[in-house]
Amino acid sequence: MKKLNKKQKLIILISLITIAVIIGLTVVANVIRINIINSSYNSANNNSSSGNLLPEYIKEGITLGGITGTLVDLDTSDATATAMDIAYGETAYVDGEKITGLFVPRSSLEVGQYVEYIPDTTESYSLPNTVSGYTLNQTISQDTSLKWRIMSVNDDGTIDLISSAPTSQSVGLGGALGYNNCVYLLNDICAELYSNENLGVTARSINLEDDIEPKMNEAGIAARDSYESGQTYAYGNVRTYTSSSYRYYPNLYAQEKGSGIDTGVAREDGVAKNDSYYSSPTAETYTQAGTSLTVTSDYYYFSSSNSPSYFDDTTWYDLVFNTNSYYCLASRCVNAYPSYAFFYVRRVGYGSLYYGNLFDSNSYAGYNYSYRFRPVVSLGSNIQIYGGDGSAEHPYQLSA
Repeated sequence: MKKLNKKQKLIILISLITIAVIIGLTVVANVIRINIINSSYNSANNNSSSGNLLPEYIKEGITLGGITGTLVDLDTSDATATAMDIAYGETAYVDGEKITGLFVPRSSLEVGQYVEYIPDTTESYSLPNTVSGYTLNQTISQDTSLKWRIMSVNDDGTIDLISSAPTSQSVGLGGALGYNNCVYLLNDICAELYSNENLGVTARSINLEDDIEPKMNEAGIAARDSYESGQTYAYGNVRTYTSSSYRYYPNLYAQEKGSGIDTGVAREDGVAKNDSYYSSPTAETYTQAGTSLTVTSDYYYFSSSNSPSYFDDTTWYDLVFNTNSYYCLASRCVNAYPSYAFFYVRRVGYGSLYYGNLFDSNSYAGYNYSYRFRPVVSLGSNIQIYGGDGSAEHPYQLSA
């Protein structure tokens, strides 16, 4: 055998050392790979060399690069959380499985967001003219195309939803009978067509006193309280009519705050303008006061040009006011002109707060109006909200 020179021996030695290093590195890499697969090595440190491995990165009982691990696997087998217990979009491990949360906390909800509220399927609402005072009998159908949006998130944990737009069908009202029954009928129609028994939700109509006036800022309240129209009439003005031709009134008005029948003094208590008063539709119409009719004007008007400045929440304002049609509010109001009084149902639309005239005290004149309406539902604090992101495409879901 030919004797190797020093240079050849050196080359062979270097080759053997290189092979040994490669084999050693391969073994270490396989150990690291196995420990990573077994969750024994922190993935955040899987690029670390053995020189900077820490015990807490290696599974307990495993020695790697001379380091004995102390990492103990977390046992999640006794965890009981469900997706409804975890905030929407967040993740957690339960019994070894990764769960993505569905629960949406009240604190994350915002006015204007969409909620998939589905009313119970119901028959249409029959509305005879002997109840509405309108010229025709009416059949009001459920509008299944309505979407629902958050109108308010309340401190007591309840949430008010409103239809994203007025209903496609209108409700006709007329005369003193329409004035007497308008609040009852609007609330009853909404309850019949847009409630959900499983959720324990009874729908009602939006009204001025509960839903709109509490949202006014100081400028809005001041504009309401100082409202007048060329000294002809003003908010809060009290007038007494004594002429026999000008002292007719809808029967309900005798029960309302601010009224005075056969007296020049307006009552300080009485039925609120968003109170239906009746437990069922009344057949009462109007009465002529014996000697005098005293009326307190609670009418005021917000136009589309100034009303945006009267509300701080622009999202809420757009939702309630900026509609492409007028709709009724379940609220009455009275306007005391110098000669005689007008009795209205409130309406909103096109950015303005307005009215629909139903009756006046001048020789019992009556008027007919037909407007759309908007149901409101209040979700109790017990109702869970989950899934979705509140957009029109991915509305929040509800569960009793």
